[in-house]
Amino acid sequence: MLVHKLPLFLSYCRSECSFSRHTCLAYETDLNQFFSIVTSLDDDSFLAYYQWLHHRLFSAKTIARKLASLRSFFQFCIREGYCDSRILLAIPHYHVPVRLPSVLDYKMIESLLNCPDLNSKKGLRDRVLLELLYSTGIRVSECIQLRIANIDLDEGVITILGKGNKQRLIPLIKRSQDYLSLYIASRDHSECLFLQSNKKPLSRFTVYSIVKRYANKVCNDIGSVSPHSFRHAFATHLLEGGARLRDVQVLLGHQQLSSSQVYSHVATKAIKDTYLQAHPRGRL
Repeated sequence: MLVHKLPLFLSYCRSECSFSRHTCLAYETDLNQFFSIVTSLDDDSFLAYYQWLHHRLFSAKTIARKLASLRSFFQFCIREGYCDSRILLAIPHYHVPVRLPSVLDYKMIESLLNCPDLNSKKGLRDRVLLELLYSTGIRVSECIQLRIANIDLDEGVITILGKGNKQRLIPLIKRSQDYLSLYIASRDHSECLFLQSNKKPLSRFTVYSIVKRYANKVCNDIGSVSPHSFRHAFATHLLEGGARLRDVQVLLGHQQLSSSQVYSHVATKAIKDTYLQAHPRGRL
């Protein structure tokens, strides 16, 4: 039932597509789940799996991802001649409603950035971490992979290794350069930029915990604050400041312009709200 082709597909994802470990693990989990539930590959089996996902109360994004995993796997099988292309017609299509991200305003960002105690090594590390999340808009996965070699303080740029092992250069603002310079000079020699107290690289969970700890000090609604909130704020504040959508797309490392357009909707809403508050007839 093609489940034995899964190792070949995962190898293809890693070697030829250069997908991240996280992406490959998601594919593996989704596909193993699918093959543990269905007993055949007919239309009824795909429909039953789709209904099972709904009954398990998975979120819309999770359901869409799991169906996309199926589609990618069977497209691979079709290209390799393992199955007929008609199988794709049996995979349900699922539209995910576009949800505008909640964006922290600049005042809240400043409050978060000012939380760490710069008199301690850990506080300085956290300040640099938060500064980079906001001033560059990088993903958490990109942040924890940063190496000293990725940073060029003389040129004021940072090299990011993004999804699909694609590199992009992001300028560093003066404040970020200053904090980075202080931090690098104060730490032990190590290739990895951000380390835990045990000298191991920061994990995604550790970054999440750091952000939540500081959010707890300055935010009433800490549930709306996560490391990704800085990325949302980065993109939205750039657009509100007049940046071109295409430039924001490049900085974020989005392959498709549509992935960045959600931030233009947020920025437009902010402009509209300001207009309605400021215009004499906006409050009528």
